This record gives sequence, C-alpha cells and structure tokens, in this order.
Amino acid sequence: MKKICIYGAGAVGGHMAARLARAGLDVSVVARGPHLAAIRAQGLRLIAPDADFTVPVAASDDPAELGPQDLVISTLKAQSLGPAAAGLATLLKPDTPVVFALNGIPWWYFHGLPADGNGGSTAARLPRLDPEGQLWRHVGAERALGCVIRSPNELAAPGVVRSTSTVNTFVIGEPDNSASPRLAAVVSALQRGLPGAGASQQIRRDIWAKLVLNVPSSLTCALTVSTAPEIFAQDDMRELWRQLGTEANAVAAAHGIDAGFDLDAQIRSSGANRHPPSMLQDLLAGRAMEIDAQLRAVQDLGRMAGVPTPVLDVTVALLAHRARSEFAASLRQKA
Repeated sequence: MKKICIYGAGAVGGHMAARLARAGLDVSVVARGPHLAAIRAQGLRLIAPDADFTVPVAASDDPAELGPQDLVISTLKAQSLGPAAAGLATLLKPDTPVVFALNGIPWWYFHGLPADGNGGSTAARLPRLDPEGQLWRHVGAERALGCVIRSPNELAAPGVVRSTSTVNTFVIGEPDNSASPRLAAVVSALQRGLPGAGASQQIRRDIWAKLVLNVPSSLTCALTVSTAPEIFAQDDMRELWRQLGTEANAVAAAHGIDAGFDLDAQIRSSGANRHPPSMLQDLLAGRAMEIDAQLRAVQDLGRMAGVPTPVLDVTVALLAHRARSEFAASLRQKA
C-alpha cells in the first residue's frame, strides 16, 4: 500500500499520520482551518513521550485534490461521517479499503453478520448512525474495516499533536471476522510506523470492550467535568460508573458479545491518569459530542434486544440537554 490518506487528521489522526510519514509511507491528510494552514506551512509535529519530530505531509481540505489512495483511514467522529461521505469517495479506487477508527458503535455494525445472527440480517442498519444513507451509498459497507484505538492525544496547537502515552494500540478487523488478505496487508503497512497495530477476528468484541469503558467514563466525566481518578475517589460516583458499565455490558451480552466489564480493572488501569476523555474535551470546547455513536446507539441496541437501560437513559438525557444548553454556551463565551 503506497498511498495512505488520513481523513480527519486531528489529535488521533494527526498522531497516526505523523508516525506513518516518519516511517517513510506516502501519507496525506484531510484537515481544515488553522490546523491545515499550519501543516502546510510548517509540517505536522508530534510531541510524544518517546519522540518530538516534524514531518512534511500533503494536506488539503478538499480530498479530491489528493487523488485516489491505496488505503483511507477515517478518524472523523461519527457525527461527521455522513456529511463527509461524498468527499471520502473521491479518494477511492475500486479496491480501496477504508478503516473507520472511531469511538462507539460503527455505522456498518450489522454488515457481515450471518443472516440469523444477533440482531438481524446482513442488510440490517442503524439509521441513527447514517440517517441519510450517505455512507452506504458513497462508500459501501463492503469497503469498511473496523478499528478500535487506544491512544490518548490532543491538539496542542495548530499543526501540533501531543501524545501522552507510550502505549498506543490500533486493533483492526473485518466486519465478517475473517482473516482476509486485505486485513493482513493493511496491518502490515501500518505496523511500519505504528507498532501497536494488530488484526482482530472479533472486532465487535473489541468495540464493546472499549464501549463498556467509554459509556461510564464519557457520561460521568462530562456531566461532572471531572477525570476518572476524581470519579473513582467518590463512593457514589464510583457506583454510578458501575451501573452504567453494567448496563452497557448487558446490552453487549444480549447481542452475543462478552464485553468483560470489570470496574476494579478499570480503576487499576486508570491510576492517576487525569487525561480527560474525548467527550469531556468536546464539551469544554463547545464541539459536537459523539452522543449518538457512544451512547444512544447502545440504547437502540438495548431496545432491540429487550434489555432495559434506565441509568443510561437518564444520564444520556442530561448530557444531551447540557450539550444544547444556551446558558452553558453563554458561559463558555464569557470564559
């Protein structure tokens, strides 16, 4: 795979692009605004515990300018995918796979499942995640590869990505769980710059294993403007976290997935890590949050399987209201 485009080279995508470009791959990025201007003028800089370097990469806010690619990696957040689908299609050759690296339930979730498997046929869709069908129409689920990323990053400044961990994993899998040749080729290419890239034959299990962390962390941290260590220090908040994780775990189980929710393990792994989850970062910055993919899609799947999610239902309603609150927006403007 000679040409790789990162579509949405923000914090996570910028990290991936920088390391892949440094490894010698032909990397381009789709970005916008001051971030794009800085990349064009000065290159893309990564500041990490193990490195600090700047690499030149081709960059544009018009994907058609970058031409057809051998691999596209979309790191756009779920709510941005539909509007970007037509532009993403301009990067595709007839056989170009697209890795969708995002938090939450992916739009292609039921694609590749057997006709009698856990929730419906291979034609089943989740309308909330692609309400106008643009991804199915312009990209097609047959191109999709799932990707679960564990890599804490933030945009330190336009053109500058800061990584806060030496452990960064990128688990990629086919919707039908096969060990396909294209999956092997994608992982092999990415491992040149991202040694934490690996293949999975159970990508939905990997998605849910992260979701049973994301659901409680996104809700409790965003609603209280706190980080995980602060939440875990309080008995009542720790219990709320447990209830949310347990509900998400039950929804996964109803769809045939053992997500392995373990509160004690999550507490141990968080340690003193005060890195704010992406939902909290988006809330504080006034950006749109991944409420549909991370939270409401879990509610949808719960209802499909007859699994009640009472705590999730209440907390999602609260967070959604906070996101659209005009009063909260006015406070951000005054800050």
